Amino acid sequence: MKKKSILLYLVTGLATLSSCDTNLELENPSQLTSTSFWKTPEDLESGVATVYNTLVDNNNAGYWEIQAMQLKENRTENFVARNDVQDRYAVSYYKNDASTVLTGDIFKALYIGIFRANQVITYAPQIKNINEVKREQLVAEATFLRGLNYFNLVNEFGSVPITTSLVQTQSDYFKSKSIEAEVWNQVISDFQFAANSALPENYPATLRGRVTKNAAIAFLGKTYLYMKDWAKAEEQFNKLVSNEGSNGYGLLDNYSELFDGKHENSKESVFEIQFSKVGGSTIWGGTPAERTRATTMAQECAPGEVGGWNELLPTTVLLNAMTQEKTVTGDFDPRALATLAWNYPGCIFYNSNFASKFGANAIWIRKNQNWWNNDEGDWKSELNEYAMRYADVLLMLAEAKTMQGKVPEAIPLVKRIRDRAKLPDISMTGWTKDQMMAEIMHQRNVEFAREGLHFFDLRRWGTLETVIKTSQVGGYQLFTPKFSYYPIPQSELNNNPNMTQNAPW
Repeated sequence: MKKKSILLYLVTGLATLSSCDTNLELENPSQLTSTSFWKTPEDLESGVATVYNTLVDNNNAGYWEIQAMQLKENRTENFVARNDVQDRYAVSYYKNDASTVLTGDIFKALYIGIFRANQVITYAPQIKNINEVKREQLVAEATFLRGLNYFNLVNEFGSVPITTSLVQTQSDYFKSKSIEAEVWNQVISDFQFAANSALPENYPATLRGRVTKNAAIAFLGKTYLYMKDWAKAEEQFNKLVSNEGSNGYGLLDNYSELFDGKHENSKESVFEIQFSKVGGSTIWGGTPAERTRATTMAQECAPGEVGGWNELLPTTVLLNAMTQEKTVTGDFDPRALATLAWNYPGCIFYNSNFASKFGANAIWIRKNQNWWNNDEGDWKSELNEYAMRYADVLLMLAEAKTMQGKVPEAIPLVKRIRDRAKLPDISMTGWTKDQMMAEIMHQRNVEFAREGLHFFDLRRWGTLETVIKTSQVGGYQLFTPKFSYYPIPQSELNNNPNMTQNAPW
């Protein structure tokens, strides 16, 4: 049985503050909560819980729930969307526009998270009878989560409005956009605050899933990396990699254990999104207390033969990339075997011979699927998602060093990733920056397939358009650079007189 840890805390908090997530443009929920809530330490805990909940709320397109997770992947050459869900299909085939409802829902969900974080930050000082260190920790958690929502907003939409306080008047709702650099600076400010706070470096098992000081450092480094500030990115990642003895980070020896449901919140977990079969039984709709804390992502990606909806389909392009290099014993890369199921000798998938049940030419996702069962059962999966793994930290540090010309210093970092995958030992001595970056690009693609990173990697490397068009996957003919970001939603343009569309949309 999975530890409930923070999940019960999330359920309680969500039920308490459920009125705060709707009609953000029309009314000011803070007027109610400022008088009837925000009085006790428990209120503050519940307030922070609602910020966490926005990351996984299926009813509001949480960023690590089924909608956004699939869209992060089906925009790449590695996956395509089934055509039964119009908006996901439109994004996958580069037919989406400002009126696409699903991307608008993601925009809204991210701002719900920001609104809830701003409530915590605003009302925390008035809470009485609370330990001051605990108060600081809760504010730091909320500030980190606000930064994370802004990171996802600027990463997905580009220029967006910044709001760091609660609204006081009707006009406060109608914020103008800030330029991308200003949004990135807000992300840095929030992550720096959390990284320099009283947050612990690690939590006990019962509290795993909560933000730590080390998670804030890691995401601060990632922010600098995305901004191409290589030196500052290296500085942050070095804080983690040079202190493995005290922070406990490392790579699991067996890659497949990352996704088997038995080794969650391990030493490789920097920030992990928690799912569990606690709470209610309702998957969609219902009150917050009635909804499960599980995810339907595994059901969405499973084949129809086991009751799945086959919504996210791996491509031969991905399979070819993952089988490009064999292990020292001539076997498939263990990352390929943990990520995909296909017709290789002895492949067992959902307790069946692959070719016999699914067809000789099929390719299905194995990562984060309950493939060791007969089927996906009641649609509710408790397999966690990774917001960041330590392998990501190692490869980002290798990239930051490489981009500064420190290729020799990147070698041992990349070697750790290759060694865990049991790949042959290759000599990287004397490699140029371009050679090392080519290796890092390949390793990131294979290491993190299905984890929602690849699209953003391609974009920041400047290879997105070339890779998409070369792949000849899905709607590759329709891809133009404007699809590198989502457009500002039409609903926001209609409701906010100060909002304008981002170029080139």
